[in-house]
Amino acid sequence: MTTSELIAKINEAKLSSAHWAEDEFPELGGEIDAVNEDEHRWYTIKTLVFKFGDDFIGVRGATGLKSESMGYDDCCVECEAFEMKEVQSVTYKKA
Repeated sequence: MTTSELIAKINEAKLSSAHWAEDEFPELGGEIDAVNEDEHRWYTIKTLVFKFGDDFIGVRGATGLKSESMGYDDCCVECEAFEMKEVQSVTYKKA
């Protein structure tokens, strides 16, 4: 399966939580990072990054709920999968 085929399958699944992508599509392997966090009143949205072969796939959707009385379907946020690329960054520390 190619990266674009897997991305299409994830998008067709119309997942309510980005965490469900890993369960529904085991070929994604494990989550390697979580980026671009957005806090909303009742839930949190993040982009979960997965390594698939030599490529990176991002799945953006709800990842956290702030109310025990709601489920991911209540957020009305459909996950979106897309190809990502790794960007190296520079950081500094005290010598």
